Amino acid sequence: MNALPAHTPLAGLASPDFATVREPYGGDTPNCRYLIGLSADGTPITLAVRTAWAAPRRAPAVVVSGSATLQDVVEESALLNLLELSPEAAVVMDHASGAVRGVLERATVDAYLRQDRFPGGPVRAGGGWGAATGDDSCLCGTHRTPHAHVVCAFGGCGRVNALHFYDPEDPPECPGPGDAVPAHPLILSVRG
Repeated sequence: MNALPAHTPLAGLASPDFATVREPYGGDTPNCRYLIGLSADGTPITLAVRTAWAAPRRAPAVVVSGSATLQDVVEESALLNLLELSPEAAVVMDHASGAVRGVLERATVDAYLRQDRFPGGPVRAGGGWGAATGDDSCLCGTHRTPHAHVVCAFGGCGRVNALHFYDPEDPPECPGPGDAVPAHPLILSVRG
């Protein structure tokens, strides 16, 4: 197996087999593997995966920066936790322009995790090999933590929430859209 490049930007590893549509979407499914539903302001809020045996399944959109690398999002972020919301893929975006660049498939993340050097295996350190010790507490430079955009299904809410961590046993609070719907626990529901 060829090693996956830990430092290649995700925009270069993302699948280009996707289309974007405005939500709510109920039309014919474009001929692509991934369908990304956008809110009125262009924020990815759903990700549907087309399979040969079933209609596309929609999940909340987990968004990662196209400039991040596999090492950034797997070893230094909450991506693996957020993939529980969208277990097959994440939306890769160029945050500077707001454009969707592709879809990071779960298979790519899984292949990276199966490599002998992750986690704690031999890693390249300077001129020699060493063991990953976890002593580094941060990455140099500016990095964006992956997040998921989810629509709250609480009665009358519909607010888009950006999550950086999700625990289904202890959902975060949704601030609600205003006085008519006060703050409440976030309720997730994804349309068919």
